[in-house]
Amino acid sequence: MTLRSTAGRLAAIVLLGVVLAACVDDGTPVGSFDPSTPCNGADSQVMKAAYPDLEALLPTSLAGVAPTSLVSGRLCSANTLGTLYGRGIHEDHFASAVWNRGGGSGIQMTVMDAAGLTVANVLESYSTGAANAPKVHSLTTASITVNGLAGMRVDIENDDYAQDVVVWPGDAPGRIRVVITSNIHEDDLKVALADFR
Repeated sequence: MTLRSTAGRLAAIVLLGVVLAACVDDGTPVGSFDPSTPCNGADSQVMKAAYPDLEALLPTSLAGVAPTSLVSGRLCSANTLGTLYGRGIHEDHFASAVWNRGGGSGIQMTVMDAAGLTVANVLESYSTGAANAPKVHSLTTASITVNGLAGMRVDIENDDYAQDVVVWPGDAPGRIRVVITSNIHEDDLKVALADFR
């Protein structure tokens, strides 16, 4: 996927059809939108404090370090929702915090919110996007327990990055937590999962 702007790079790591590739980014999204209005055909809309209630559900630090980016927004098309769109989910609200470690390494924590979201259909959308990516040569899915809740995990390898996507339930129906990592150690992933409650 070719990313043409800072906003595009940041949006790409929360889109359901793609995974965290060479796009862990702490740039500030450009533009703004009114969250109370319809999407009007936009693929995605992202800005700081679009959905402060969802942003408040994210950790404010990871191992004592504040995120390099904190934004929220919505995904509104088949292009950005991936397989979820075909399952009748046509608008998903999210909040996302990124810890950019440089060199393509980083951790992203996301809360997603839409009627009909489940652990299984969110992971399906990430996995399908990864399986269709040209450089991915290994994809392994497994069940996982996160903070006492049943979730799922997909480990992805491509030519440049080792990535993990972990998905588990949030605090309400249709609300899902996601951690995406790129080129980090397993112990760092465990810390991120433990901090995200």
